[in-house]
Amino acid sequence: MGSPARSKHAIKLRGAGGASAQGTRPSQQDQYTIILPDEIPKATISDELAIFAVYDGQKVAQHANGNIRELLFEGDALQAGRYEDAIREAIQKEEAMLLEECQDGEEKFAISGSTVSVVIINLTKGLLVVGNLGDSHILMGECDITGQLETVHRLTQDHKPDNPKEKERIEDAGGMVNYAFNSARIGPSTAGQELAAMTPSIEQGNFLSTEPSIIRVNLQKDRRYILALTTDGVTNVLEDNVIINKIKTRHEGGLGVQQVADELVRDVAEGLRRDNATCIAVFLDGCLS
Repeated sequence: MGSPARSKHAIKLRGAGGASAQGTRPSQQDQYTIILPDEIPKATISDELAIFAVYDGQKVAQHANGNIRELLFEGDALQAGRYEDAIREAIQKEEAMLLEECQDGEEKFAISGSTVSVVIINLTKGLLVVGNLGDSHILMGECDITGQLETVHRLTQDHKPDNPKEKERIEDAGGMVNYAFNSARIGPSTAGQELAAMTPSIEQGNFLSTEPSIIRVNLQKDRRYILALTTDGVTNVLEDNVIINKIKTRHEGGLGVQQVADELVRDVAEGLRRDNATCIAVFLDGCLS
């Protein structure tokens, strides 16, 4: 009798779903992207990949959501497994498109911006790469093989002007952080214009973050993982560990992944003065056999 067949994948995608809620805002500024393995062309990419992203920021978020999916597949970085380069190049190309359209008369791209948080998961090799700009985040809950939650990590970095490193970068570029009215703003552009920054003069650095923070994580075959991609309408209301625990508990209680994401954003969007809220929930299982 032969030995049992082993899985060709290090990690299995058990489920993914996303949802947005408007809250009390007059419009929905959040966007999200879910690209499952069967949507990725096998002719050019042999490994099985899944890609997820969230955006927060009016017209620019819509523009980025409509373009970054395609931009990630341009060039050879994604096909070659250079996921950090694929994320950086996609954001750079998106920014160039925004600036070109702004110069052609689309002034809305000069006065608004968007966050972006994107994760590329190589299920075949058990590799996860995250890139982000702004304050939309990717959280990871790590469980043992039985599903017992052990740790919760925030994989993204905050690019807010009240962050000491970001404040230093802004001031080094000749900008100023103003904390009036309990909110941080950068001049001359508005805070959060990560993707629609106008080209600075020779004497002036860039006031706005346009270089994404990148992190690479090796996933283990004897672990299970829960990812939550969220806009700040979620993370400003709930602590990171609470978000992951709510996703885990509701899924274990019988809800599908899509329902879990939908209930979470509806919960945080209820009440007075609530922001747009978006969450993508992802469940990953290590493949021991």
